[in-house]
Amino acid sequence: MKHLIPKTMTAVPVLALALAVGGCGGSSSSSDDMVTEPPAPMPDPAIAQRADINTKIMAASTAVHAVNDDSTDMQVTGAETAIAAAKKAVMDAADVPADEKAAHNSTITQLETTLMNAKSSRSMAMSDAAKAAAKDAMALFAGMNDATGDLALASVAVTDEYGGSATITATTSGPVDAGNADLTVSTVKATDTAVPSLGMWKGTELAGANTAGTASSTVVVYTDIEAPKPVAFDKVYTVANGVLGGTSGEANAWLQHTDNRSKIKAAEFMHTGMKDHGADATSADNVNVMIRGTFNGASGEYRCTAAAAAECVSHDAGKGAVRLVGTWVFDPDSGAMAMQADAVYASFGWWLHKDDVGGPEVAVFHSITGETALTGTDFTALGGTATYKGAAAGKYAINPGLSAASGGHWTADATLTADFGSESENGSISGMVDNFMAGGEMMDWSVALGKVTFATANDGTFTSAGDGATTAGDDVVWTVGGVDGAEAGSWSGALREAGDNNVPTLATGQFSAAHGTVGHMVGAFGAHLE
Repeated sequence: MKHLIPKTMTAVPVLALALAVGGCGGSSSSSDDMVTEPPAPMPDPAIAQRADINTKIMAASTAVHAVNDDSTDMQVTGAETAIAAAKKAVMDAADVPADEKAAHNSTITQLETTLMNAKSSRSMAMSDAAKAAAKDAMALFAGMNDATGDLALASVAVTDEYGGSATITATTSGPVDAGNADLTVSTVKATDTAVPSLGMWKGTELAGANTAGTASSTVVVYTDIEAPKPVAFDKVYTVANGVLGGTSGEANAWLQHTDNRSKIKAAEFMHTGMKDHGADATSADNVNVMIRGTFNGASGEYRCTAAAAAECVSHDAGKGAVRLVGTWVFDPDSGAMAMQADAVYASFGWWLHKDDVGGPEVAVFHSITGETALTGTDFTALGGTATYKGAAAGKYAINPGLSAASGGHWTADATLTADFGSESENGSISGMVDNFMAGGEMMDWSVALGKVTFATANDGTFTSAGDGATTAGDDVVWTVGGVDGAEAGSWSGALREAGDNNVPTLATGQFSAAHGTVGHMVGAFGAHLE
């Protein structure tokens, strides 16, 4: 039977009617009546694969273009690994169209070609460098002759005693070769560069050439100089009448001295050119310039006495130094502390000289500044033994033939053992140099320094005979890879700086060594009492 809707009623959509019924407290609707959202589309896997390919190719491009003649093996391997990763990313991109993958593979092929060319250039450069290094080593080998060296340094002094790093001036006694006679390190110094320290031994390299460009020298010096330390002002300088130097005249002379200009510091002196500090000779005591500042780190007051106007002047002397004109004094504050330089320090090192006349020549040296001398009486009364440990440095050359020569500089550890003997018998000393480093690599070397008797002067000095006689036992033996060379070369040095009970606290020296006919070495060392 049909159910008719009266014409007077408005038709209601079935869905709306169903919702209305469901909202009127009736029973819950069935699942067929629920409305669900359409599922979200799945992400395109090709997008992530393309991103991975681009990232890997960019990384490979960066690594490849970084390879040059100076690159390390690790950098070359890194470029090769990056290319392999880019190739794999393309191969694994299953959802990337074939034409895109082909374009990416073409880019990778170009990178492979670039890397191949860079590796070829690098190999040629390395070959050329190796040949040049071998040539230099053969020249050095010849220049060292019997490993004794034929240059000598008359003195090596650390002159920058108030700075954090040492400036070394080396003076030579003149090379044997007459063609080198016009060259000394002090006249060719062009650079002053720090080199890695050997424990407490700070390293400095001096290098330069003569004005004609026909000769050059390199000096490497190691020193145990310590940084300046604060000490009561009157323990460092003479102070009387309350001022540096004692009287106005002496004080003014102190302040005017060229060695002291860098120690004068004050805000009023920080200017360029000349500055008149406004002296007025009409004042009662003529002392009308008073400036707070420091002298060598000690706080105090600078005062100037003027007999006429414009007589208290400061000049910019360059590099932080101040030149004072007039009659100045420095009055340190009560309890002021000045910086005192290390007065006792040792040095050792090597010197390489090259010129157009002859081949390279090498010398080694050692010295000490400010030492307390050892007397014969004190030295012979010591008795017992002592051990000294420190560092060594020098040059070497090995030439086994067939253009396979190598050479350069080395660093190592040094240990010395002293037997002070007795009042009726001179003592002796022997040593070992080991843990060699050369060219950034550990070398399987050691050098035994044979037992040497102290000099009859009993001043701590010693010199081996250096004649290679096996009966003497005081010569030098260079061991390479566990194989001992014959006794050869020589060594010498001194125990220095008397400490507690007059026991020497420092040892410095030098040596030469040979390993058969293929190895030459020279070195110097410094060591402290353990």
